[in-house]
Amino acid sequence: MERALRTDTGEIRFLWKLAATLILLLALIVVSRIALIFVVQQIFILQGVPSSVALQNAQIFVAESSEGQAIASSLDVLLTFILVVVLVTRIEKHEFHLVDIGLNLQRNTLPFMVLGFAIGCGLFLGSAIFGVLLGTLEVPILPNLEQWPLLSALVASIMFYILNSFWQEIVFRGYLQTGAVKEYGQLFGIVLITVIFVVFHGLVQVLTPIGVLSGLLLFSFIGLLYDTTKSLYLVGVTHAVLNFLPILFNISWLGSETAMTYGVALLLLILVMYQTKQRSSLVPE
Repeated sequence: MERALRTDTGEIRFLWKLAATLILLLALIVVSRIALIFVVQQIFILQGVPSSVALQNAQIFVAESSEGQAIASSLDVLLTFILVVVLVTRIEKHEFHLVDIGLNLQRNTLPFMVLGFAIGCGLFLGSAIFGVLLGTLEVPILPNLEQWPLLSALVASIMFYILNSFWQEIVFRGYLQTGAVKEYGQLFGIVLITVIFVVFHGLVQVLTPIGVLSGLLLFSFIGLLYDTTKSLYLVGVTHAVLNFLPILFNISWLGSETAMTYGVALLLLILVMYQTKQRSSLVPE
């Protein structure tokens, strides 16, 4: 039993850490949503709203309003960060450092965030161009700000997409992918976590075959980008931009546009990495 749980060096095997992380993550999300709905319900009750109506209003606020989603995602960031710290310090028995999950604050943090914004915009633009060429998207493509009648709702929506993307990247790229790459190597480690991440999304949204392909290509790209740069700020912002811009422009991708764009982006990233590696090998030591 001990050999099934630990390696020869005494380390807990990665698959056990993976299973524990996913189970605890789901439990934290469910408990935090229930707790948040309960708190909001009590606030409505204090305002004189009947209990049953207050519960319904609380569920709508948390699940559908920009402000409620921003609050929920804030809790997600906090709880997932605590979860990772506990897993590292209590389960793995290691010291925790922000740099280990790509969150160290350095002078190049802001440039990485700007680069992430540029990459996200570039991928969105590429998908839009493919959409127009394939006839799945009509021009002109204009932002739809009417869905946010108040500036506060727009700000809350932006915060939701940023925070929602970052907690996912903290867990799946910063913690799990780092461990998977260490355990299985770059290729298998990135692919493993990418597949799990896409399947994880199937719990909250319907996955079509082309949608799965698009997700696999995108998060292979993001996984490789993180493994190369070790910057969660870069991939977190990229992820957030790709989630927010389709909402801003009221676009529902069919999947073929994004799959083609992410496939090209992944190939280009692999090519750039290969060329960089070749050049570095030619430099005399």
